[in-house]
Amino acid sequence: MHYIRTCVLNEIVLGELNKLLATVRENEDEFIKTAMNNSVQKKFSELTKAKKTLKQAEKRIAELDRLFTRLYEDNVLGKISDERFAIMSAGYEDEQKKLKSTAAEITALIDSAEQKSSDVTAFLGVIHKYEHIEKLTPEIIHELIEKIIVHEADKSSGKRVQQIDICYRFDVAISSVEVETGHYGKKTA
Repeated sequence: MHYIRTCVLNEIVLGELNKLLATVRENEDEFIKTAMNNSVQKKFSELTKAKKTLKQAEKRIAELDRLFTRLYEDNVLGKISDERFAIMSAGYEDEQKKLKSTAAEITALIDSAEQKSSDVTAFLGVIHKYEHIEKLTPEIIHELIEKIIVHEADKSSGKRVQQIDICYRFDVAISSVEVETGHYGKKTA
């Protein structure tokens, strides 16, 4: 089961946030470098693939324009029938429409990936507002944390151990913590 007591989770998140604040205060340059590298490494292959796909889509769009022009000329010169022209042109137009949509999506993905440096700067701006967090508030959580993942408990050791992943905003860092949340097994009399 994927559950954990709220007070335990609250304690874990508070501790990890304060560790993050301390890390940024002690060595901000290293944090920036690590945050940028994490994101860049994760997105580099995705970005490279996206740029290649975009280039292919743009090349095919241009090719379809040329094919459509030739097709039109062949129809005007009587080399192909009007019916055949209608079928072929509809197919080319449909393919071109899909490619343009894909190209727009890929362009948005590339722009998003290139936005990373300003994301790290924005996250640091939020981090600098805090010296040490005494109590978690909804505002703090919304400003700093994207999501918290509570993994299924591992009971193989006889103890209930759970992994908690804290994903910070702007995809700058992830904290993974394993915590013992109780004992598991037969009760003895």
